Amino acid sequence: MAEPKSEPIVIRKRRRAAHHGHHGGAWKVAYADFVTAMMAFFLVMWIMQLSESSRKAIASYFNEPGAFSFLTGKALPIDIKMRPARYVLEKGGDYYDNFSERGGPYQPFPVGIGTAGVSPEQWRQAVQDSSRAAARLEQLHQELQAMLQELSQRNPELGELLASLRLEMTPEGLRIELLETRENLFFRVGSAELRPPAEQLLRRLGEVLARLPNHIEVEGHTDSRAYAPGSRYTNWELSTDRANAARRVLEKAGLWKGQVTSVIGYADSKPRNPENPFDPSNRRVSILVRRLTTADFLRLMQVQRDTSAQTQSAGS
Repeated sequence: MAEPKSEPIVIRKRRRAAHHGHHGGAWKVAYADFVTAMMAFFLVMWIMQLSESSRKAIASYFNEPGAFSFLTGKALPIDIKMRPARYVLEKGGDYYDNFSERGGPYQPFPVGIGTAGVSPEQWRQAVQDSSRAAARLEQLHQELQAMLQELSQRNPELGELLASLRLEMTPEGLRIELLETRENLFFRVGSAELRPPAEQLLRRLGEVLARLPNHIEVEGHTDSRAYAPGSRYTNWELSTDRANAARRVLEKAGLWKGQVTSVIGYADSKPRNPENPFDPSNRRVSILVRRLTTADFLRLMQVQRDTSAQTQSAGS
């Protein structure tokens, strides 16, 4: 019997397709750099076509990031660029001791001091002090209203005069306006001579305002009734003279030196009732009690640091 034939063994070799090596992530870095450069380029092009005020606002955001809301990007209600101020903080009162060292000298604010070198603690303290000062101004508003009501009850003859006095809280501060009527309650007709009841009222206001560290601005306004053609005395002179007359009474009542920062006559350029330029209420004297801002307290901190450094330098 024949043996079965065995089939030959066939060995097949299969070659797998060759794979290239791993590319790495260097291209991602290059692409990210390219996208960043393009973004920066278009950002610069966008800023260049903005107005000057918009560019300054963007610069302010990066120079003073603490003055803007982290969530909205809008400026906080803090006047970082408030005009330079000079005033002396008088001793006494319920919160004035926070403004300088207790028992130490009360120094005037210098001009041109910024917020450079302010620590976060100093910033928080300045914000707290400005908040307290704003609350004190609101309290003053209520105190003056109560005082006017008391005066009206004690002196009924002053009723019409007090009814023509307006108190209003504005973003700039507390505005006190003495509005004229057809009877010329505060000033004599066509002159800057105060009537005795009006002078008495201004003295009472001055006694209250003198206890504050806030600056005061006095404005004079008239209606559009002009003087005779060719007259050398116009509404410009009248509005300025009336504002100055009010200032003199306020300062005589006790305002500290430098508390009044400006006296301006606007004539009829800023009517209270624009629809009727001859309305008697357009003839008025406006007293603005300026708000104390965070920038004010930061400047005071700078004054205290400079005073302390000068004292140490003189001692050494």
